[in-house]
Amino acid sequence: MKISFEDWIDKKPFSENVKALFKEAVICYRNNTYRASLLFSYLAFLTIIKEVIIKSAAPTGINESRWSSIIRKLQNEKEWEATVFEEIINSSNPIFNMNEDLRQQVKYWKDRRNDCAHFKPNEIASHHTESFWSFVRSNLSKITVEGGKESLLNKFEIHFDPTFTPPNANFDSLITEIDDAVDSIDLNNFWDELIQRVDNFGIIFYHYSTINNVLNKVLELCSDSTKENLVNYLKGKNKDLVTVALFPDKIHYFNYSPTDIREIWRTRIWQHDQTAFTVYGTLLRNNLIPKNQITEAHQYIIDHGKERRPDDEATHYALAGSGFGDILFKIIKDNRLEDWYNWVQPRADMLAYYFEKYPLRDESVEIICEMYTRSRYSHWLGERLERLFVDQAGIKTEFHRIANDQGLEIPVRLQ
Repeated sequence: MKISFEDWIDKKPFSENVKALFKEAVICYRNNTYRASLLFSYLAFLTIIKEVIIKSAAPTGINESRWSSIIRKLQNEKEWEATVFEEIINSSNPIFNMNEDLRQQVKYWKDRRNDCAHFKPNEIASHHTESFWSFVRSNLSKITVEGGKESLLNKFEIHFDPTFTPPNANFDSLITEIDDAVDSIDLNNFWDELIQRVDNFGIIFYHYSTINNVLNKVLELCSDSTKENLVNYLKGKNKDLVTVALFPDKIHYFNYSPTDIREIWRTRIWQHDQTAFTVYGTLLRNNLIPKNQITEAHQYIIDHGKERRPDDEATHYALAGSGFGDILFKIIKDNRLEDWYNWVQPRADMLAYYFEKYPLRDESVEIICEMYTRSRYSHWLGERLERLFVDQAGIKTEFHRIANDQGLEIPVRLQ
């Protein structure tokens, strides 16, 4: 049975040399030879860093002669290990952008490596190997020539550039690097940079922005602390409702208070015209609006939902299940579509949605027939009803049946 560290190795694009060293480390670990296990693990770790340096260009501030000297030493079997270690701990003229605490941790593990290689009397047990593996998993992505955060941003940029990466390529591995590569204090800046590099449109073009899918993956795959930071970032940027609209299952991450919920349906959803009903339906579906406020909320949505309509089945079922149709029908019956300019015209889409999605009633048919007898009525609503009868013959048939049963004259435009 594989240990978790083996699964982690399998998912990483390490070279064959690195994987072979880690494989030896695991074999030794299974056979209780922990000094050898830790030594092989340490060599694998340094080999990864060596390969990172060789593949990189000289960082800013490092002259070519020094960089060439480093590369030359890395290609020498007798010098490479010491060179990698010295460059990791070098803080006076560093090639790695990393904090001092991480340098000190590397020094600690170099001492443990010496305990193994020179068989010093310090005990080396299974927990030493396990701790080193945890160190590698947590910090490897931070040890890069550009710095962990910058390196990861570059990876995201390359991944979402079709010049280098095919569309729809999986990027889960990049998401899981965020926890280790970015310090918590840098996360807000990281989100800013990530949005700019992944999608120049940012997160304001709701359905067409790649960044929305990236942020959704963060909420699925990252640690709780990283998720919490992203949630607070989105709230601070007033972009949380974009995420809720696109990924309704993520609403529980935002921990909205009752005051927040009321503010959302009264004020904030109207800042995002295309998603207002979707967010409202999500609030209903998750029982976030108190029952004693639902009637008030429905009436408010109808009053303010001009030039909008629910466009997805999940939202419709949330509305229908909470009595939205009954509230809207009562207003239709009381108004009888007479206030065509101020009330009907701006809500033509919402009214068309009602007549399409809810069963036709005798009163509904009577009111529609009556509307067409007036010299002035909402032609916007008329156009939508006429299109509905063309697109959905079953509704037209039912309308005609009810009208005939009541002895009503069917408007010419609906025949």
